[in-house]
Amino acid sequence: MFIADAHCDTLYAMAIEGTRPEDCVVTPGRLAAGGVGLQTFALFCGKHGPAGTPYADAQSMLKAVEKAGVPILTGDLPDAPPASPTGVFSCEGGEMLEGSLARFHEFQDALRLRMIALTWNFENEIGHPAVEGPEGGLKPFGLELLKAMDAEGVLPDASHLNEAGFWDICEHAQLPPIASHSDCRWLCDVPRNLRREQVKAIVERGGFIGVNFYSRFLREDGPATLDDVVRHIDALCELGAERVIGFGSDFDGISAWPEGLAHPGEFGNLLDALRRRGYTEAQIEGFAGLNLWNLLKQAEAARGR
Repeated sequence: MFIADAHCDTLYAMAIEGTRPEDCVVTPGRLAAGGVGLQTFALFCGKHGPAGTPYADAQSMLKAVEKAGVPILTGDLPDAPPASPTGVFSCEGGEMLEGSLARFHEFQDALRLRMIALTWNFENEIGHPAVEGPEGGLKPFGLELLKAMDAEGVLPDASHLNEAGFWDICEHAQLPPIASHSDCRWLCDVPRNLRREQVKAIVERGGFIGVNFYSRFLREDGPATLDDVVRHIDALCELGAERVIGFGSDFDGISAWPEGLAHPGEFGNLLDALRRRGYTEAQIEGFAGLNLWNLLKQAEAARGR
């Protein structure tokens, strides 16, 4: 079964935090063991926001790509999902763009970004983060960036964005909104998770929600289990999200995860839990990777229109 993961922080762990490639959660061997055909590698803006060195950090992460040991697709996607571990790039936190469309095109021309999380946990030139509250929509540069992303087939990722910014995406972007690594806020009340109305909007627009494996986003009262991941998938399906659900592990960026889901080699445990819950193989194939793959292909087809 084809498996795709919409988010990991492995490049940041290696390039900025100094983690040895063999000590990362995401490794080529674990991806292969878990059947992961597509891994999204985020260029993370860094833990200091605009006060840090996000552009320079991104360059360091790109130099670390070879250490990841996975070929990266920087051109058109193949017709069929890859059968062996393959990567694509995303951006987590728009600080590295430095408020410049020229910077966006620089990254896009070199890397073919597939999605951009417009903020991380700091206000930037684009907009405001969820952790600072719901108010304050996208800034003028954020609206300009959305237009450029539409033209280049880059999906707008709201996983760290506040609610006003999310609704600005829904109003102004042609491509559908996504949340690459977020869970259900009504099950776990943290700002990083999505409200029901946001989920419905993503469903209506044919976007994507990558269920996050971070224990603190899955439940508020203790260590999470595989059943908690399934519980969030159940809740999304109750809102009609079957065709937009996927996985956004956040591996190498989280400090707690469900038992039995500590690394990509254990994806099979989650698939088995979904089977026990009664999901069909067709549904599981969508969750596992095809929903994300189909949207990436759709976004790519929209380039230049």
